[in-house]
Amino acid sequence: MTKKMLALALCLALICSLLAGCGGDIKEYDDGSAADAAEATAAPDASAEPEATEEPEPTAEPGLGLAAYEPDTVVGVCNGQDITWREDYYWLSYYVEYIRYMTAMGMPFSGWDGMDYSTTLTNAQLVAQSARDSMVQMRAMELLAQDVGTGLDEADQQSVREAFDQSADSYGDQDGTCTTEEAEAYEAYLAEQGVDRALYEYFTGADMLADKVFLALYGQDGANMPDEDVLAWAENQGVMACKHILLMTVDQTTGEPLEDDVIAEKKAKADELYAQLAAVEDDPEALTGLFDELMNANSEDTGLAAFPDGYIFTPGVMVPEFETTTQSLEEYGVAEPVQSSYGYHIIMRLPVDPDGTCTGTSGGAPLRASAADAAFSALLTDAMTRCDTQWTEGMEVPDIPAIFGE
Repeated sequence: MTKKMLALALCLALICSLLAGCGGDIKEYDDGSAADAAEATAAPDASAEPEATEEPEPTAEPGLGLAAYEPDTVVGVCNGQDITWREDYYWLSYYVEYIRYMTAMGMPFSGWDGMDYSTTLTNAQLVAQSARDSMVQMRAMELLAQDVGTGLDEADQQSVREAFDQSADSYGDQDGTCTTEEAEAYEAYLAEQGVDRALYEYFTGADMLADKVFLALYGQDGANMPDEDVLAWAENQGVMACKHILLMTVDQTTGEPLEDDVIAEKKAKADELYAQLAAVEDDPEALTGLFDELMNANSEDTGLAAFPDGYIFTPGVMVPEFETTTQSLEEYGVAEPVQSSYGYHIIMRLPVDPDGTCTGTSGGAPLRASAADAAFSALLTDAMTRCDTQWTEGMEVPDIPAIFGE
């Protein structure tokens, strides 16, 4: 699992939650997701109840963003670790800007007290909960690291420092060497975004820790995930696999229907091909061999060259007739020709290959990697329930309009 994947996962999770009119449980896996496990505290005693601190007093007039509070003001405690206003502001800003982006794209926005994206939370509450979930997830990753016995070593810490230097040099003259002046200039740039060097390195270390935990659990791209677990996940997602012979009844260039007599010829040919397959249906080896032979010789599917071994797909990707027919078949079963808007399909259902790649809604992701990501997300969600978190009084839902404006 990579940094890019983590960032994408967060973005997709938020998009889905907003567009679906979610409730309040946005728990996304993010590019900032943990700190060094070597410095993390052990799971807290369930009987201990941390004391809430008093609400911090703003140090500046509302509407000034990060300056609304001192950056090092403690806004919460999670597993014994202080959460500062600087980190809080980073995440609040992230989700505020996303709401603004959605509004610019035409989504409704009736003010921070409105409920445009949730049936149970105001827009301000949704932003606050999303930010808090993100910060708790980072600490939850530390618990997972402890569970699997991994963490950031000195080499990793050095890599974190080098990552900052590389970014600073890229911000500067890009000559491969980070000078003191470049580091200071980059820190000044980060400060404009409300981030200091310590928070930058915290997020960078979080990415490294997430990678190490994932690799310890599942291997690269989920390579160590057992086949049975991958297939169980795929079945739960409704994943199907099949090959088909397509005889098109529309012009491939214009999309217009072919002449009636041509369509009739296509139907007759489909029936003839199916009859040949039905004649050997009791011999699986002969059936699969003949199907491939007839498919390669007759199918007009434009995707055949790219998917010679068939399609693996989730519900809602294929046209309804194709999906329903595939769903009705047993493995290696062949259905009589079925007509869709593309033409006549002769479909053979196949067993799902755990190392296959899913088309459509899964974005072309390998099944094994997708199953491992899902399992990892479930573990992270469970770890969040083990986090002992207490927010400073008044900071559960900060004054979003005062901090960010209407």
